[in-house]
Amino acid sequence: MNHDIRCEGLKIVTIGGGTGTSSLLEGLKKYTDNITCVVTVTDTGRSSGMIRKDLQVLSPGDIRNCLIALSNSEKLLCDLFQYRFENGALEGHSFGNLFIAALAKVTGSFEKAIEEASKILQLKGKVLPATFDIVNICAELADGTYLQEENEIIDRHNSQVHLRSRIKRVFHEPQARVNPSVVKAIAEADIIIICPGSLYTSVIGNLLIGELCTAVNDSKAKKIYVCNIMTQVSQTHGYTASDHVKEVLKYLDGTVDYVLINTKLPDKRLLAEYEKEHASIVTNDFSELEKLSVKIVADSLLDESSARKLLWEKKDLLRHDPDKVARLIMQLVC
Repeated sequence: MNHDIRCEGLKIVTIGGGTGTSSLLEGLKKYTDNITCVVTVTDTGRSSGMIRKDLQVLSPGDIRNCLIALSNSEKLLCDLFQYRFENGALEGHSFGNLFIAALAKVTGSFEKAIEEASKILQLKGKVLPATFDIVNICAELADGTYLQEENEIIDRHNSQVHLRSRIKRVFHEPQARVNPSVVKAIAEADIIIICPGSLYTSVIGNLLIGELCTAVNDSKAKKIYVCNIMTQVSQTHGYTASDHVKEVLKYLDGTVDYVLINTKLPDKRLLAEYEKEHASIVTNDFSELEKLSVKIVADSLLDESSARKLLWEKKDLLRHDPDKVARLIMQLVC
């Protein structure tokens, strides 16, 4: 088939959170409106964390980014949702985060708030929190240290965080119950995509919910993991591609059909900027990847225009090319 033609009946479920998921949605929505985005809600930092603590609602930040990515509304409305206040009592807060939190209070539920925000933004698809429980993602490090919430795991303001002991395991406290709508969407999916993103907090955070993993493993859908391009100092410092894949498979307690690996080297200037923060390109250790009994699909998947994009307040962000990834996925499964 022509892989630039829309596949209206195709049902896709993405699992992730953060900018990794949001960027892939830009490409996927060109093929179908039947996209369900399953998102982590454990963020305890910055605007999302403050709202969660003060208002006792789920963290709205990753939900907001995915709503915008799937939106079919006017650019001005999307810009409004992404607007971040720069001073005063609201400094650092995103308008979209505040709007979603206010909707949750007015409608009486976070679920209803997302439904109403989806209507306002004329969504192509659905955005679902993985759970409606307010839980923390915690980590035990190899040296026995325990980190009690997502903000501690990310440790944004610690310039030496890359020297910290490796993450031994992550877990929810308390244990989260799955959003039933997520199980239904996974059961009906033709494709399940485990997205790139912060490996433990954005990706594996979803896989800590047992019923979600069971639904994925029971599904007849094609399952694809899109591996990260860069390491992240607080979570995957020194990780190779096979390290990423092993962790996903371990927490999924199952397997995937394909792993997508980027082979394109970024611009040296951008790599140097990342290296200043002790992040580096993920090494493709193909000999180890071949031992994992999954099909490895290696291609040039880097968004080469990313240096010119300001995405969610992150300058010079290296990310996957959403169109290349979406086209490759369609070639694999259609």
